[in-house]
Parts: sequence; structure tokens; C-alpha cells
Amino acid sequence: MILRFSLLLLALLFTGGCAHHSLTPPQDVLEHQRQVQAINDWTLTGKLGIRTTEDSGSASVKWVQKIANYQINLSGPLGQKSMIITGTPDKVRLEQTGEPAQEAKTAEALIKKSVGWTLPVAQLAYWVRGVPAPKLRITHLQQNQNGLIDQLIQGDWSITYSNYRDQSFNGVTLPLPGKITAEYKDVRLVLVIRDWHLGSAQ
Repeated sequence: MILRFSLLLLALLFTGGCAHHSLTPPQDVLEHQRQVQAINDWTLTGKLGIRTTEDSGSASVKWVQKIANYQINLSGPLGQKSMIITGTPDKVRLEQTGEPAQEAKTAEALIKKSVGWTLPVAQLAYWVRGVPAPKLRITHLQQNQNGLIDQLIQGDWSITYSNYRDQSFNGVTLPLPGKITAEYKDVRLVLVIRDWHLGSAQ
């Protein structure tokens, strides 16, 4: 149970329909990244798979981001319990069915307390949208034929993107990832995003 809880917490903070769609390449890649980074209100839903040397499984994921606040819901077969993590600039709260809630000042601190090492949670909100996280050294970046990120290595995480799909936002077409594979040491996460909902911009 402790191992499953650890895997769930790792999975929870990394979060594509797989059908092929026509894609509109951005005319200016840097402008595309600027536009995506400017969206501060968004929601994604999908399915998350996780595999380590000791365990594997999958779960449904819903991530709601509103400026600096977020809520991530994880439910399904993985761990057999629903989990909700709610973050604000001041604290992060983790709730799991049948377990006492846990809180910490940051998501990184909460994960460190629960599983013993840190994930760059603040960067994940950028990575899931297919853009590099700011203020973090890029070790490797490879673009696809449309100029979108195909592979990104930051903070020792290797992130591979595929199945980009066009999303409409304020009259602009923005390609966003439909599938993300992230690897760090013996942890492999696969996020398949079914739906994106884009809200306000900065």
C-alpha cells in the first residue's frame, strides 16, 4: 500500500486523444510558445499510465489550472482510491479516500515528505502544454517537422511529445500535445490527453 501510494503521488503530478488530426503548423514557433505560456486558465482530462521496476497501472486524470491555483484529480484502478491534490501559492493539500489529508508549503515539499524525493511540479504545468519551463536549463530540445517540441530534457526528465492537435483559443489555433511520455530513472509515465479546455490569458 505504501508503494502504491508513492506511485500514485508521483503519477498525480504528471499529467490526448490518440486519433490523428490535421495540424496547422504555427507560423512563428516562438510566438506559439509565448501564446501557450500566456494561457493561465486551462483544464485537461485524460488517462495516465505509470510503470516502474516494481509496479505498473493506469488511472483517469483531470487537471484544472487557474493562474497559480490548481487541482489534480486521479481516479481509477491505479491504487483503487481517488486522490485530489489542491495547490495555492501558500500551501498544497493532498486528499486520499480513507486517509487523513496531508499539507505542505509546496507540492515539492509534499512529495518529498511522502515519497522521499522531489518532482519539479511548477515546471509540469508548462511541460504538459508542450513548452519548456522557464528558468530551468534545457539539456536537449528536438523539434518535429512542424516546429513543435518532439523531445525535451529538463531537470533530468526526458519528455517525448506526439499526437499534437489543434485547439482554438481567442480566435487563434494552438497545437497542443495529445500524448506525453516522461521518463526519470526507472519511472516511466505516459499521459494520453482526451480533451483540452483553454480559458483566459495573461
